[in-house]
Amino acid sequence: MADILKLNLNYCYGIGKLDTELQFTHKGYAIYAPNGVMKTSFAKTMMDISNGKKPSDLAFPDRDSTCEITLNDDPIDPESIFVVKSYDEDYSSEKVSTLLANPDLKKKYENVHKDIGVAKKNLDKKLRELSGLGARENLDPLIEDIFGDQYYDALLKLKDELENTESANFRNANYKILFAPKVTELLRDDVVGTMVEDFAKKYEELTETSPILRQDFQYHNVDQVQQQLEANKFFKAGHSINLVDENTDEKAELTSDQSLRDRIESEKTRILDDDALRERFEAFNSKLKNKELQTFRDYITENQHLLPELSDLEKFRRKLWLQYFLESREEYDALISKYEEGQAELAVIVSDADADKNDWDIVIAEFNQRFLHLPFHLSVENKADVILKGTAPSIEFTFDDGKDKRVYSAAQRKDLLRILSTGEQRALYILNIMFVVHTRWQSRQKTLFIFDDIADSFDYKNKFAIIDYLEFIIKTEDNDFLAIVLTHNFDFLRTIESRKICPAHQCRHAFKNDDEIMLGEFRQSDIQNPFQKWKTRLAEPVILIAYIPFLRNVIEYTQGKKLGDGTENDNYIALTNMLHYKDGEERPNIRDYKGAFTQTFPNVGFPEIDLDLDILGYILNTADDCLNVDDGINLEHKIVLSMAIRIRAERYMIEKIRGEEPEYELPTKYQTGKLVGKFIDLFNNESKEIRLMRRINLITPSNIHINAFMYEPILDMGFGELKGLYQEVLTKLALV
Repeated sequence: MADILKLNLNYCYGIGKLDTELQFTHKGYAIYAPNGVMKTSFAKTMMDISNGKKPSDLAFPDRDSTCEITLNDDPIDPESIFVVKSYDEDYSSEKVSTLLANPDLKKKYENVHKDIGVAKKNLDKKLRELSGLGARENLDPLIEDIFGDQYYDALLKLKDELENTESANFRNANYKILFAPKVTELLRDDVVGTMVEDFAKKYEELTETSPILRQDFQYHNVDQVQQQLEANKFFKAGHSINLVDENTDEKAELTSDQSLRDRIESEKTRILDDDALRERFEAFNSKLKNKELQTFRDYITENQHLLPELSDLEKFRRKLWLQYFLESREEYDALISKYEEGQAELAVIVSDADADKNDWDIVIAEFNQRFLHLPFHLSVENKADVILKGTAPSIEFTFDDGKDKRVYSAAQRKDLLRILSTGEQRALYILNIMFVVHTRWQSRQKTLFIFDDIADSFDYKNKFAIIDYLEFIIKTEDNDFLAIVLTHNFDFLRTIESRKICPAHQCRHAFKNDDEIMLGEFRQSDIQNPFQKWKTRLAEPVILIAYIPFLRNVIEYTQGKKLGDGTENDNYIALTNMLHYKDGEERPNIRDYKGAFTQTFPNVGFPEIDLDLDILGYILNTADDCLNVDDGINLEHKIVLSMAIRIRAERYMIEKIRGEEPEYELPTKYQTGKLVGKFIDLFNNESKEIRLMRRINLITPSNIHINAFMYEPILDMGFGELKGLYQEVLTKLALV
């Protein structure tokens, strides 16, 4: 059963209205759309739908946009839409990492890291409790910064240091408060730093004169001793301790918890109540003015023994975190043990992953095979990470000219893009699209691909690689893909139709009719060779006239404008005269046309028609009839209208010029252009007519002179626009 896509769009990125139905009897549709008609607007609309957004009209945002899209009468699933832009330098697929061929390796990898992760979580929890940092704080970069190495490398190097580290009196200090941004900024101030040093010196002096304290035995150490003795019921068991006065060697026996607490408190009071020390602290305290600093002030007031440590912030920061690790030794040892145990197993897993052949390799190999003419080939530099960690692939680009070889990593992408041509850069974009296609094929996901000028800016060698890949996507049987290929390149349309990537019955021509986008149906003959088909319809006046520029070009390409003896080719001259306004004896008739036709196509019958008919009048009468034809591709009608527009414009200019210069002779070459130039010189005040003549001179030559791309310029011109121009010529250039 054929899929049916219904589109009802209003005011979507410049599309005033598009109401159509596409029946996919074949998987691929092609829409030929001149620039500015609908391609980008349609691609943006479908992109919005795929992202779950409602399209809008950027130029007129107040307009109420409508976007109703159904596939087989059900609203289309946004996940089923994938828009491939002409080029997106920054695009990368989020689904690339799903191309994993060995889930067993990934599971083993994840199990090892799961055990390590649990141990790390326990250590992080303990470190946060000690440091005062919140659950949202990522400790890894903090630890790496403090200890100057990658997280696990830093932890491993701490093993020996922790063995030789003793507990310090600041082991429970609050890092969050002490190293708050405003605090560290303040402490780095030279004036404040001097205050801290003065406090530290006085504090050290008072400690040295204490009968029981020492530089390495502060009152906080005594307090800890008291707590341990109390917790272990030391005094209740009848024991006592002696405190020795360093100055007199006298011993004071203490026999209770309370007596020891009192002794500690009195010594603390003696030091902190010292007038000189208090003066230094108050000078420092006066600098603490905002909320963050006041929190620090309250904390340091209760913990003045920490102030000397703050004279060297970086040193203290490292010492403090070393204490945290010492206090978290059980959790630290558990993590290091799990990490070291897992390394050997991980090494085997990573090695297996690097050697594993997976879907990823398939896509890379396919790209290298399709784009043979690029100056580089691709390989994957982080294969194990993609398979095991689910990270995006990092592609290496290897250039090899037979003499030298150079490899560019993904990190050197900008350098690489400077080397490559536009087409080569686009090829890299196609690589990411190939990943998406493969992923969707792998999961058998139904997908409507929208390709927006996918082959634009490619050279021919790589353009055909794109065409070949489109054929693979659309014509492969074991997928559930549909595709709409948008293009403004008629040669590209002819190629994908000839390969039946998008057969003729599923090729459409987009054109504007007022504010509505219409999709005209192509016939195969319209795309491949309309002139061959037209040979059977020469009895129709519009076909017979439309054949004139084609016949003229055939004679030019096969015989030349001049014959071998250097004389003018009469048939070429006669046909050229049929494309311009002539008067007097130069005016050709149907007999002249038949003579050129039968000599060029002796096996094609010329229709029965009055050979004495003036061909210019025949052209103008037929053009008038074209105004009654409905909009559509209308190739033959467009050619006739273009011829008639130019003939009428030339007649008008010749009559006006001869009104000023009766002896004016018509140019023998480049007649239209020279007439326009002469007209502007003589009638430079007739601005409206001059603007019209310039439009005519711009539009009609490309529609009349069939070029290497057959009739692409004519298709780009909307039939309604051409009819409007002809009517304007009839009105504004009418002769009295």
